Amino acid sequence: MNKATAWGSATTLLTLIGLIYLLAGDSHFPFWQWPYEALQGLVFSFVWGFGISEILGFAFSIGVFITVAIVSFAIGHKLGRCFNKP
Repeated sequence: MNKATAWGSATTLLTLIGLIYLLAGDSHFPFWQWPYEALQGLVFSFVWGFGISEILGFAFSIGVFITVAIVSFAIGHKLGRCFNKP
């Protein structure tokens, strides 16, 4: 694994941890249940807010997490390439 990929992976991990903390940080559940609570909270927001079906809510929520991961990896990879020029 080259350094740019490592930067991208680290950026993805930190961004997803930040998103999960943003969505579930104030819950009364232990921190190991936060990813599930963050997903459920996002599903609830889509289903209740937009009035879509529960299955579409899950699909959109998973899509949001995947999109955030891909975009943050791309940004981290780009930063890794900028900082590690020979």
